[in-house]
Amino acid sequence: MAVYRLANGYELSDEEIEKRAREWEEGTWRGTLVNTRAGRPRLSEEENANLSFKCPISAAALIARAAELSGVKKSAFMREAAVEKALRVLEAAR
Repeated sequence: MAVYRLANGYELSDEEIEKRAREWEEGTWRGTLVNTRAGRPRLSEEENANLSFKCPISAAALIARAAELSGVKKSAFMREAAVEKALRVLEAAR
């Protein structure tokens, strides 16, 4: 009989899995379900938009170096840089 250790340290046996499955199928299971969201955490409360662009290899290397020096991932660096530039453009257009 195999025993599985869950992330929270709980040990679950094949026997217990079968027992819980039987209860679920019979409609007698008393456990609780937890909704989990697969994937990376949200950046904000609002929905995300996916943006992509192409650039020369030299520009990509420049971005990668700058992000590394800043201690952030390239995506975070580009996101912050794009928002800063957009704010400056919109402010200048007033």
